[in-house]
Amino acid sequence: MLNVQSLISPFVKNFINIIFFRKKFTIFKVSSINSHSMEPNYHEGSYYLAEKMNDSINLDRYKVVIFFCDKHSTNHIKRIIGLPLEKISIRSGSLYINDKIIKDFKITQNINIDTEISNNSFYVLSDNLKLLGNACDSILIGPIEKNKLVAVIV
Repeated sequence: MLNVQSLISPFVKNFINIIFFRKKFTIFKVSSINSHSMEPNYHEGSYYLAEKMNDSINLDRYKVVIFFCDKHSTNHIKRIIGLPLEKISIRSGSLYINDKIIKDFKITQNINIDTEISNNSFYVLSDNLKLLGNACDSILIGPIEKNKLVAVIV
């Protein structure tokens, strides 16, 4: 004979786990964009699926990430340009990674930067090149530590 308690108990336990531990076990989240900094590729007011950070995510160049900014106490979305231990330079309107020019990257502002990225940090920039240095990117706040990365846009 079936025991009603044995049938209901797993559902109650699962419900309690979902209520109390949902944040810890969530793999994906829906994220909205609240600025023009990633135009023309990601539009203000749009929603995107993001995979929460975990050890299995490969953080490659050009991946779009969400990170927590201490300066503004909020999350921002940017594109990874520089990887750990690389040298980033911006001069004469061009981007250099380890002294090699990135041809599809032309900057109209007068920005000159030479920086080396430490281990476990990333250099992130906006897709909207007109806002470089004004949209909470690595030009403004420096390289982003890996522990500040929240998610990767899928």
